[in-house]
Amino acid sequence: MKVGFRYARGAAAATLALAGLVILTGHLHVRNELISTAAHAFEIRTIGNVCNWDNLDWDELSSDEKRAWALLGWSRALWDSGNEAASSAKDWDELTPLEQNAARWLGYDAQNWEASCPR
Repeated sequence: MKVGFRYARGAAAATLALAGLVILTGHLHVRNELISTAAHAFEIRTIGNVCNWDNLDWDELSSDEKRAWALLGWSRALWDSGNEAASSAKDWDELTPLEQNAARWLGYDAQNWEASCPR
């Protein structure tokens, strides 16, 4: 049986997604917004500690960083208010795959997602 390249690539992506490995290339469309994927998210800085995000103002974030935070439910108003987005109350395993990818771009993982940062 001959399988077309597009089908094979889609099947491989589906298999990887089911295995918990998500590899994205190109762009991802979410709610009619174009979101850069990890391979293209070059404007997201590498930070040494996830608590360092607390020290930044919304205006100091790059456009890719703002998009990643927005995927986690953050907005300028929420960021500036000192309150937290709904995703902050979720355990890592409760985050959607899209939220987990956004969190990974920002330096989070299952171990540090619930880190207690001094205020």
